[in-house]
Amino acid sequence: MPGSAAGVLTPVRALYEGAPASLDLLARISGRTEAYLERRAREEGWRAPEEFSLSDPEALERRLMALSDRLVGDLEAASAEGRAAGGYDKARIDALSAMLRMVEKLGEMTRVPERAAEKKKKNDAELAAALALIDARIVELACELAASLGGGEPQGEAGAPDSR
Repeated sequence: MPGSAAGVLTPVRALYEGAPASLDLLARISGRTEAYLERRAREEGWRAPEEFSLSDPEALERRLMALSDRLVGDLEAASAEGRAAGGYDKARIDALSAMLRMVEKLGEMTRVPERAAEKKKKNDAELAAALALIDARIVELACELAASLGGGEPQGEAGAPDSR
């Protein structure tokens, strides 16, 4: 077993706060060696956690929400402690505020693919509308050309002369 409470609480806190459950952390918590846990994992077929991927915006957003919730809780605790003590720990509150801003910025960055998809849809719709106008103008010009070549008046869509 690890020698001190901090020796156990540090990796426990890391896991609680979302650190990946590495064999190193598990060894530090359980008091076993990492080599022992590696051997047991291999013998018993333990499944390794899937690596966190930045390409999965939903997973990243879930992690950011969990981190944000913890930071808000810490900020509330700092606020309550400050009220009780009659003064606030400015450095702690500043650090928590800075971390919350970072989480917010990261959250904005994860939504970039969604915005890109929305922008692409809008661009596609604008392109379709422009192409429809071009197509209509081509048909209009073709009808005028046909009328001028035929020496007659322009005909309607069905090929019948316009009744004017």
